[in-house]
Amino acid sequence: MLSATLSILVLVGVGFAARALGLLGEGDERALNGYLYWLALPSLFVHDLAQVPLDLATLRFMGLGALPVLALGALILSLRPLPRDFRYLLALTAVFGSLAFFGIPFVEFALGPGEPVRLAALAVAGIAPFTVALALVLLEAHGSGGMRPGAALVRTLRRLSRNPLILSIVVGVALAAAGLGLPSSLAVPLGMLGRTTAPVALVTLGAFLYGRDYRAFLPALGLAAPRLLVLPGLTLLAAAGARLSPLEGAVLVVMNGTPIAVNTIVLSHRYRFHEEEIAPLILVSSLGSLLTLNLWLLAAERVWGG
Repeated sequence: MLSATLSILVLVGVGFAARALGLLGEGDERALNGYLYWLALPSLFVHDLAQVPLDLATLRFMGLGALPVLALGALILSLRPLPRDFRYLLALTAVFGSLAFFGIPFVEFALGPGEPVRLAALAVAGIAPFTVALALVLLEAHGSGGMRPGAALVRTLRRLSRNPLILSIVVGVALAAAGLGLPSSLAVPLGMLGRTTAPVALVTLGAFLYGRDYRAFLPALGLAAPRLLVLPGLTLLAAAGARLSPLEGAVLVVMNGTPIAVNTIVLSHRYRFHEEEIAPLILVSSLGSLLTLNLWLLAAERVWGG
């Protein structure tokens, strides 16, 4: 696990140094992000999900990944003594994790390629539709001055229908459900594109972190706690209680312990939603997760006797 952490830090550092040295210019991380968003990750999801047997055990695994996220989000939103805007911030940062951009690379480095990455893609398919939808509903409600949840949901569904990650998940799951798979003429190039996800995502994160305003550093520590400490703990309990295999449990714990999604900063600008807190929160949660994820993996080994 230490070698995985060092590998991740090196790749993030490469992206940060590339910006600092002028090898990448301001805004170049958007091009890298676009490559991941439109090409690499959709290819990975279609390629890996199409090969998974969509049986009851698979659906159970996907559901167990989403359950702790939805439970924590509902709990936070129910805390009425807290101001509504703060509840929205806390819920969004707790549930909207960097599953694909950070979770899949971490799983590949820490647990290996092949089956762990396929399980990570399945976890994204089970968790991401709910978390992306919830995040967008909260942002729409905030940006519209208290828009009714139903109206925010309708607008969110329109956005989800154009999201390449969600669409590629739907295509991959549909192919698996139909038992069609992929012809080699498609499987090979999609697999090649998908395998670039891990290094490019981490370099992009490093480029993104360069030059941000991190003055609100201390509040970010508290905001990161539900995502890095509470949610993976709930996931560990759920996975152990459901008697998942050690690998399945470890993958779910990692995916639900990933840092806040990098795209949150784009959304925060668009909706004028706590812009000053988001950048330091991404830094704190990204770096902090390298420690907490290793600790959670050690806890998972203890639970499953690994």
